[in-house]
Amino acid sequence: MDKERCRRCRIGWLVGCLLLLVGCTTELAYNTLPFWSHYYLDDIIHLTPTQSRHVKADLDAIQQWHRTHELPRLAEQLGLLAAQSTEHQTWDQLRDHQTAFKARLQATLNEMVPATTRLLQSLDDRQAERLTQFLKEEIEDAQARRDEESPQSWLSDQEEELEERTERWVGHTQDSQMPFYVEMAEYQQRAMPTFIKVREQLQARLFGLIENRQQDDLDTQLYQWVDDLVAWRGGKGTQTDMAIYRSRRLDWLLRLDKSLNDDQRLHLMEELQEWESRLQEMAEQK
Repeated sequence: MDKERCRRCRIGWLVGCLLLLVGCTTELAYNTLPFWSHYYLDDIIHLTPTQSRHVKADLDAIQQWHRTHELPRLAEQLGLLAAQSTEHQTWDQLRDHQTAFKARLQATLNEMVPATTRLLQSLDDRQAERLTQFLKEEIEDAQARRDEESPQSWLSDQEEELEERTERWVGHTQDSQMPFYVEMAEYQQRAMPTFIKVREQLQARLFGLIENRQQDDLDTQLYQWVDDLVAWRGGKGTQTDMAIYRSRRLDWLLRLDKSLNDDQRLHLMEELQEWESRLQEMAEQK
């Protein structure tokens, strides 16, 4: 492992420890996000002083926009979801909630496009090469970890992760609900070739945007890329398979929701209401 890779590992470990220590303090993590984002970008790209000033100003402005415009909307959506969770969700309700949260994610990423365009077009060739190399190494490392697992091991880990995610919202799950995790993990495993194909198409386009960053319509292309990223939309050959997976996932969520007992439903409502309050408080901070 070269010195640069060791340096990245040390930085990642230190930041990871910090985030674990403050994991229960969402507000602190949110408030310091511009600092850490700039820190990582500088470590990867080696920003010039001028670039550094612009990036800091852009990150602060984006966070202020997000605090003012997006946190209240997220809180409102969580409140609506909590109110509707007193009874079984309908197909239309679940679909509308998914659409609403995707819209909030896309709005945030779209807000970042002008700043991203300015930064990319300010990079010299060496900086662009560093950024591309870093992204490729991250993707390769993630794929290598995935390839090290046997299909059965991956399936088992995914089942456990699905159970843990569910229990964070509804509390302890029952034995009768365990087949839900097996079912979804198997869906995801069968859909993995499509997921990978979409990912490869999106990352190839991103590398092309970095390489051809001086194009006049870079911002337009970034907006389209963000739209496809949020939708996880690839080219021909993936759309049908992704539509089938999304339909199955929504059906799975609907059946899982109907399986919740009274205690789990109450736990879900309380968690949603707590996050609604936390986001409202964060939105009011200056």
